[in-house]
Amino acid sequence: MSAKHHLVPQFYLRNFANRRNQVVLVDRDDPSRAFRRSVRNACAEVGFYRIEVDDLDREEDRATHDPELVENLLNGFETSAAPAIYKLVNGYRDFCSQHDWYHLINYIALQTVRGVRWREDVNASASHELRMHLAESLSNDEIRGWLVEEGRPARNKDIAGFRRDLLSERGPRVEAPQAVLIQEGLRMALSDIAERLADRMHWEFIEPKRVPMLTADEPVCWWAPGDGPVGFGNAKVVWLPLSRGLILQLRDADETNETLGLPTQQSDDGPDELASIVNREVAAQAERWILHHPDDEPLHQVDIPPRTVWRTEVIDVRQEGNVVRERYVHRRLPPRRSGRVG
Repeated sequence: MSAKHHLVPQFYLRNFANRRNQVVLVDRDDPSRAFRRSVRNACAEVGFYRIEVDDLDREEDRATHDPELVENLLNGFETSAAPAIYKLVNGYRDFCSQHDWYHLINYIALQTVRGVRWREDVNASASHELRMHLAESLSNDEIRGWLVEEGRPARNKDIAGFRRDLLSERGPRVEAPQAVLIQEGLRMALSDIAERLADRMHWEFIEPKRVPMLTADEPVCWWAPGDGPVGFGNAKVVWLPLSRGLILQLRDADETNETLGLPTQQSDDGPDELASIVNREVAAQAERWILHHPDDEPLHQVDIPPRTVWRTEVIDVRQEGNVVRERYVHRRLPPRRSGRVG
């Protein structure tokens, strides 16, 4: 029987809980639906990090494999990071050692890949690469032959339509097995993402005065100006709400809040304005649950944007003689309202 795995550690959620260790869970898609839940039972999914014995290729690995190995590994990283977060939340920042910062970097990196959102991003990116490869490698004659074999019209416009379909939501999809997603997530977190967090990032803290902080089942927010795709490679800022009254901000060392169009902390209202932005971004990327302290009402000040999904969008169409060339971008966008796809 699969055990419940916490997508967000209990020690972290306690920073948003009351004395009874309760938080408020708010439905991301229906904010009117909210209820209290103990930290122990919040943000838990059955079998989320479980790797079954049958998923292993080698017989010698199967003999000693523990399906809960990854969950136990993550628990170890959480235990190592908990003292650092405790010091930051309780005002002991000067007592943080290099080991504390090291464990905190690993914690943020691992939390980045622990939820549903990262798995969706991996599958969407792989699907897009497959579609682009097929659209660029298949010749018109190959497509025409396939259409004829299927008994479908094979005129030039039908071939062009087939290529468009390849790049749309109707195109082929990649769905990686859970074991692959888990292993790839761990690899990326402890190498590429951790390296990005440690390299040329300016660390600072935001302490709002009047805006209570919320968090979510996807609490680490990678952000950049504009509406293009954002990942750990091109993000300019990383935000992690640490408690009701504290945000950790990691900013690209080559940028300032001013160059990024963000409020500065030098003004009286700056920390509260920044906190409102972080609340909105964290709430927007929540998968199922937004969480906050039972005494707070942070969502009264937040206009939650629509949930986004991965879509391929035509951004430019050019006619070059008899050839029509289209440029596409693959990014998270609000779902289409009509039935038309592509």
